[in-house]
Amino acid sequence: MVKRSTFGVCELCQTRVGKVAMGAHVRKCLQGAADRSSAPVLILRAQAPGARMFWLDIAARPEAKLKALDDLLRRVWLECCGHLSEFYGGARAKVSMSRRLDEVLGSPGDRLGYMYDFGSTTELVVNHVDLIDAATVKGIRVVARNEPPAWPCDECGQPATKLCSECVYRDGGFLCEPHASTHGCGEEMLLPVVNSPRMGVCAYAGEA
Repeated sequence: MVKRSTFGVCELCQTRVGKVAMGAHVRKCLQGAADRSSAPVLILRAQAPGARMFWLDIAARPEAKLKALDDLLRRVWLECCGHLSEFYGGARAKVSMSRRLDEVLGSPGDRLGYMYDFGSTTELVVNHVDLIDAATVKGIRVVARNEPPAWPCDECGQPATKLCSECVYRDGGFLCEPHASTHGCGEEMLLPVVNSPRMGVCAYAGEA
């Protein structure tokens, strides 16, 4: 079993911090940079329920729209072929992309589900972590992200750089460069190992 990464890097100060402690660290960083132009900032965490080693901490203006969050998730984690996506609340009720973040994620603990691609679906959960007065954030941005997990090659244990999109459904498929070149499924089935819960799915090749 691969050891899952539990650390991330704060994009505000480049400090390496544990996943559990990152929320408090990000608050401190944002508030430390505050000045007379400080304003309310919403802190969110996005992660994949089935792949919790992948996570993003996001800072946003409360009035930002869900469409802006959708755009960010696509750019950083998901976009491959222009698939459809949607946010949903309780009982999987669809939530319009035109809604403001503070309307649907207004209190700590509030959460939304999210789906990208209704065929080879990647599902995420977005949680409201905190609302603070901090340095002004323009729209929405990632403020922390998990470190890329280390995936060993199935054949030799060296760091994997490719993933077979066929073998991944049999709980394997990680390959170093030399073993990727001789893999039986063929080069056309290989995708890059990337820091995203959509790794190995459809044609996803990394951050846009």
